[in-house]
Amino acid sequence: MNDDIPHDLRARRRMDTHDEIHRAALELFEEQGIRETTVQQIAERAGVSPRTFFRYFSAKEQAALPGQRRMLRAIDGLEVSGAEPDAVLRAVEAMAETVMGGENDPALQEHRRVMRLLAQEPDLQALAASQDQVLAARLRDRLAEQLAGTDPLTVLLIAEVAVAVWRASWERWGELAVHGDAGDPVELYRRCREELRRVVG
Repeated sequence: MNDDIPHDLRARRRMDTHDEIHRAALELFEEQGIRETTVQQIAERAGVSPRTFFRYFSAKEQAALPGQRRMLRAIDGLEVSGAEPDAVLRAVEAMAETVMGGENDPALQEHRRVMRLLAQEPDLQALAASQDQVLAARLRDRLAEQLAGTDPLTVLLIAEVAVAVWRASWERWGELAVHGDAGDPVELYRRCREELRRVVG
């Protein structure tokens, strides 16, 4: 008998509950706005108690932005070859494009809903900025592991620039989505990259 099975089931149930609360918060925020939505309403829609809600999230806003798990997983799996800054940045950009791609991926569709909401709800923007800091720190650590001997300032700049372009692309995509003009986020990401290169020369 495998002793890991009960633990795995509990972990899966926790993840399911986490996702149910997140989806309920997202739906309610889209329907009636953040200020008008209460934790009680989110909990009811998710089929849990308010006490259970607070086991997973510290505030209703956090339930809408549970962290960029998809990007964090990609960062953890990132492999770079060579230490030239341009090559490293291109490897990070390729990773970001992969995360943004996949039109039929439900997780990506949900991310797009979150970005649309962010464009309309300033109350969420500070929390999103703190999550971007987590992304940048994780990417910096991952690059530092693989680029031993590279100037730490170079690693910091690559991580910060990569996350800034990621954030700017999604932010612009969200603004366009609000007006019904959003196209392919990967294409917009590429345009943002090229524009940055043009601006900084």
